[in-house]
Amino acid sequence: MDCLMNLPLLYWAAQENESPAWKQIAIEHTEMALRYILRPDGSSNHMVDFDPETEEYKDNPGGQGYESGSSWSRGQSWAIYGMALAYRYTKNQAYLDAAKRSAHYFMANVSLNDYIPLLDFRAPKEPVYIDTTAGACAACGLLELSEHVGEYEKPLYVQSALRCLKAVQAFCEWDPDKDSILDGGSARYDRASDRQVPIIYGDYFLTEAILRFREKAFLIW
Repeated sequence: MDCLMNLPLLYWAAQENESPAWKQIAIEHTEMALRYILRPDGSSNHMVDFDPETEEYKDNPGGQGYESGSSWSRGQSWAIYGMALAYRYTKNQAYLDAAKRSAHYFMANVSLNDYIPLLDFRAPKEPVYIDTTAGACAACGLLELSEHVGEYEKPLYVQSALRCLKAVQAFCEWDPDKDSILDGGSARYDRASDRQVPIIYGDYFLTEAILRFREKAFLIW
């Protein structure tokens, strides 16, 4: 699912260089993610395997989530943000609808845990693993999504983003002598060394979300 965060660079490059070929590549990848990774209820698998020769679907392994068919929370946040960005560059309503489905699924799940994302929304209740980076990324995605909806719909996404950001604030370390700000990140479910640790893109998305709220954001996607 994180491929969606790479594709905006292709959309942007196509726009800057007037290259329809690059835009078409980005659209095809977005369509594949929409068709095979994002589910109708807004949940998503982390990854999908395709035959490199025939492009035929083969499998959907669990990836960094709990298992195949589960719901890795950072993948969910990338679905929100990536589909919202795809809409920004294409104005394809299907991408905006996909971003909304992903957002509603994410918001419903984090509301059950005081807006701290579980590492996987479809994992056993015990042990409890969280991923603060998913919350920081989702906040950015929700704010991006809010820019593309009507004025009466916008507060839902802005307020949810604020709740996600306030929730992860409890895991922030503001000591300038420390290498990281946001703790409580998790790279994958099945490896203890990659759970509840600082992760650099958690710091990035935290910073971006704060800048967005302060109306000092600059789009790099």
